[in-house]
Amino acid sequence: MFANVLINGTINGSIYALIALGFSLTFGVAGVVNLYHGAYYMVAAYLTYTFISLNFPSWLAAIISLLLVAGLGGLMMKGPILYLRKKGESIYILIFTLGAAYFTQYLFTMLYGARRYSIMPFYDNALNIMGETVPGSRVFAFIISIITIIAVMLFINKTSFGKQILATSQDVYAAELVGINTSSVFILTSAISALLAGIGGIVISPFLSISVDMWLPTLLKAFSIVILGGLGSIGGSIVAAFIMAYIEGIVAITWTSSMTEVVFLVLVFIFLIFKPTGIMGKKTI
Repeated sequence: MFANVLINGTINGSIYALIALGFSLTFGVAGVVNLYHGAYYMVAAYLTYTFISLNFPSWLAAIISLLLVAGLGGLMMKGPILYLRKKGESIYILIFTLGAAYFTQYLFTMLYGARRYSIMPFYDNALNIMGETVPGSRVFAFIISIITIIAVMLFINKTSFGKQILATSQDVYAAELVGINTSSVFILTSAISALLAGIGGIVISPFLSISVDMWLPTLLKAFSIVILGGLGSIGGSIVAAFIMAYIEGIVAITWTSSMTEVVFLVLVFIFLIFKPTGIMGKKTI
């Protein structure tokens, strides 16, 4: 049982961290709670399935899908979200992004129907780890998630534009005073956020079904993780993602998998009452 919880918790935690990282990044930099985040995850999965159905190689289908999703993320920020942010109407951003996510669900229902889809694994050789047989598709998802998280952290901390992201997250007005185009930072950050969610949607597609309602549980998990880790804290979100994944595994084995979502929410409520700033304590990226 321990090996199962450890292995699956680590794999799931890496995927949760990848998705929550994008959600946290958008809030930490732009101060925006983007409820469309789960839809990026869904759109990337459907686009990849569509391109593969058109006989594109899997790797090319994934790359094209990610570019399109990143572009969608940038456009969402450049257009309606940035407009509403400048108006100072945070509640309207929540309403718009949630409404847009439901609109995307209905649009995809019209295009694809209510049936579930999946794609062939990118890597299909099972591995034996600690006596447990782990499907190659899940190992692939873990490796890609970890590499992506490390790459994003290096990009933020080591590159010139990454330092602009850090400066903007700390003080938007001070960043503007030193010549940083904060609108461009917001747009690129949103594109990166969408890209991260899209990668998550693609790597899970071989072992979890692609469906028109897949975005909502993902959004709830990402939101729960970000609250637990501390709104805007990348490090907190990563730590919280693995904590949630291990707890999810323990609950699924000792109780029932149908209660994992409830446990997520209960844990979030506890933190909101006793430590509302989350694990890391303050808004930092």
